[in-house]
Amino acid sequence: MTAHETDVVVEWKKGDTAIRWSGPAGDVAKLCGLPPESVMAWREGGETLVLVVEALDCTPFTPSDNAVVFRADGSELFRLRPPRDLLGDPDDVHGFGSAHPQHERPLVIMATRNSGDFQGRIDLESGEITDTNTWR
Repeated sequence: MTAHETDVVVEWKKGDTAIRWSGPAGDVAKLCGLPPESVMAWREGGETLVLVVEALDCTPFTPSDNAVVFRADGSELFRLRPPRDLLGDPDDVHGFGSAHPQHERPLVIMATRNSGDFQGRIDLESGEITDTNTWR
């Protein structure tokens, strides 16, 4: 297995509310109330991880922590939050809109009310989003 290959098989397609993956740590099933925006697995630091970007709620003043990083065994590593200093008003950040594989790691996209979207990387040490920049 190369560094970027995962040791889990993820079963999910856009529109599904059920996410399943299987691997050496066993079978895992997660059920979301609404279909997630994206799901992806990757290897980093010798560990396989699964990112679930839950449905985005653009209602003002709702939580923006709609992305979760799970370990291969299904335990939650942490829930992601957009950086508070991304915009002048943190309430203008809706949350995570999607994630895309780039350089064998997730590139997460954060949606805002009126300022366009931003991209960033997950720092597995801190659970924070780093290397933020405007998206496209």
